[in-house]
Amino acid sequence: MPIRPEVYENIVRFHEENIYLPTRTIYFGGSPRELDGQCDEVTAHSAGQLIKNLHILECEKIAPITILLNTIGGFWEDGIAIYDIITTLKSPVNIIGLGKLYSMGSVILQAAKERILLPNTTLMVHDGSDGFSGDAKSYEKWAVHSKQVRETMYQIYYERINKINPLFSLKQIEELCEHDSIFNAQESVELGLADQIIETLNHRG
Repeated sequence: MPIRPEVYENIVRFHEENIYLPTRTIYFGGSPRELDGQCDEVTAHSAGQLIKNLHILECEKIAPITILLNTIGGFWEDGIAIYDIITTLKSPVNIIGLGKLYSMGSVILQAAKERILLPNTTLMVHDGSDGFSGDAKSYEKWAVHSKQVRETMYQIYYERINKINPLFSLKQIEELCEHDSIFNAQESVELGLADQIIETLNHRG
């Protein structure tokens, strides 16, 4: 039986633009059109595509949106733009983590109404890395900014972790992020970085 034209159009759009309209689902593992070869990284290009897709679905109607998230992380500014847009939408956004949610990926996850993991998903949190070269006074200003960024990240983790583990402190989160801290799906839920693990996805459309 041939695929109906409207179904085929949705399939092509999902592969090319990472948005599947029938189920209001967006895939984020980077973009097939990423120019630097790192297709699962949070960059201006991949973040821009996700934000545009969120805007499309929000304008269509106010209803749940699902993001399938699989990323090594990437640039703070681009990732926090995704975080901010998710937390300001009227449509509730649920994120399903699969494969890897490293660094900025674990931060983006915290924006979701429901933070869902597949059984073998891995999360990683850390302070990340900075790179700057220039005059001394500019370097000092960037150092201040870097500290503010880390404090924002700690607060994002803290607000979600604290709902599950109210005795977990900001200091403990800072210590987790001093080096790479790696968690499997069950450990992520127990800590409070995710809400649940699911064995089966029920998407239709």
